[in-house]
Amino acid sequence: MSSESSTRRVCAFGDALTMIVFLGLIWMPTVDHFFKLDHAEAPGENRLPAKWPVFKGLGNSRDFVSGVEAYFNDHFGFRKRLVRLNNHWKGQLFKDPGGKDVLIGRDGWLFFNGGNMIANLTGEALWSEHELENWRRLFEARHDWLCERGAKYLLVLPSDKERVYPEYLPVWLEHDAKPGKVQQLVDYLKAHSSVEVLDMRDALLEAKKIRSAYYQTDTHWNMFGAFAGYRAIIQALSRQMPGLEPLPLDMFGWKPAPPFRTDLARMLGRPEAYPETNSITYVALKPFVPTKEQFDPVRFPYEGRPQETRPCFTVNPKASGKLIIFHDSFACFWYGFLGQHFREVIYFWQYDWKRSVIEREKPDVVIDEILERAFNEEAPSALARKDQLSETKSASGGS
Repeated sequence: MSSESSTRRVCAFGDALTMIVFLGLIWMPTVDHFFKLDHAEAPGENRLPAKWPVFKGLGNSRDFVSGVEAYFNDHFGFRKRLVRLNNHWKGQLFKDPGGKDVLIGRDGWLFFNGGNMIANLTGEALWSEHELENWRRLFEARHDWLCERGAKYLLVLPSDKERVYPEYLPVWLEHDAKPGKVQQLVDYLKAHSSVEVLDMRDALLEAKKIRSAYYQTDTHWNMFGAFAGYRAIIQALSRQMPGLEPLPLDMFGWKPAPPFRTDLARMLGRPEAYPETNSITYVALKPFVPTKEQFDPVRFPYEGRPQETRPCFTVNPKASGKLIIFHDSFACFWYGFLGQHFREVIYFWQYDWKRSVIEREKPDVVIDEILERAFNEEAPSALARKDQLSETKSASGGS
């Protein structure tokens, strides 16, 4: 009898403990919401968490409820720690990167897998003749419009990391790499256009023979890769603007830079699992004019853009001429280099042109810097509409 009673007490204790644990787990998110117990670092998701929606009346109740659900999904208690644990164990147990836009290569190298990267790399996403012609018309229109105003033009195309370091791609992908859209475009422009175009792949392949040119765990080139790209730009510009010479290789010494949170490692939610070893910076060994980005919200309004993408410029009183560059994040590495050759360099983080600014500023040269993978997402017709260059051409009597 005492044995049955003891068994019942053990079962009752087990049931009570299960209920307590269950209720505790249910209430933990709520407790964390009010008392902020989760001190884990937020996983890098390259997006902002959803905000609490604004109620706009009964007619928009469905949108409000959807907004509340999105807010809860991004803010429930202990979400940061749970997401990081999920990414960690998926990576440890199943070799799953935990981020669909990140491809895990060899020897700790990560590659951006978004923007139709694999199809471009394997040559499955090539352009038709009609699509190539649309790109030619866009760049030709920009070139001709600048020519009418006495300015030079250069189209600059940095390579995606997998083009420069295919040896670190997964084994199943490395040997399938074929010429992609950039090579198509370069060949087409050289055969059918007077637009000066610079494909940076050869310069970057040469640079990597000296030292690392790209980050292992980031989509970008590092400072040395950017320096190699800058030298290629000045060499290309010198064909239109005689007298320009790039800074020599022995102008700088190179040393490790402090580690930072790289974008691909953050996208995986596990930056500690992928330490970056290719972060380097330069030390000037010869006289060098430091040029740093400046901001003028009156002259170059932000227009509601994120702070990191706002227009900026550099000034070098010892140089002459003006350069305007429309670009993506790769050109941000050039502030200290391009500023050595122009009194002013103006940077706009966008691919469409600000025609009114060009007419006001009267630059000597305009550069379009467009990363390889951007051609998988941008449409020349949309950029042409924003440029409005066709209106100007028609107004001036062009066909």
